[in-house]
Amino acid sequence: MSENARTASCACGALRVTARGAPAVVNACACLDCQTRSGSAFTYTAFFPNDAVEIEGETRSFRTMRAAGRWHEASFCPACGVSLFARLEVFPHLTGIAVGCFGDSAFAAPGGFYWASRRHHWLPAPTSVKVVDTQ
Repeated sequence: MSENARTASCACGALRVTARGAPAVVNACACLDCQTRSGSAFTYTAFFPNDAVEIEGETRSFRTMRAAGRWHEASFCPACGVSLFARLEVFPHLTGIAVGCFGDSAFAAPGGFYWASRRHHWLPAPTSVKVVDTQ
């Protein structure tokens, strides 16, 4: 990987994903699938071109069909269970990496907030990014 690479890792450090360059897309999503998979109110994901991503360590994956009828494949560390990256049918050329796993509080803000209609009542809709009620 080049000098402009950043690495995300799971909680135990056994799985690491390194991405080169700037992300193609950064978004947040509050759909029920993302809430269930992450255990949180929404996900915050940076998508990088597949050829700019290097995965180190053992993974387990599962594929689900999303509300929009497209598949989503989440990959996680089999040791600690952290869901670190995903691939989506809608973005076949990109790998989505969980931004929180980079440990960088200065990471780019999401450019969009999807499934805002499913957000928790206490979470206001962002005003500085594109807000989409569905996907």
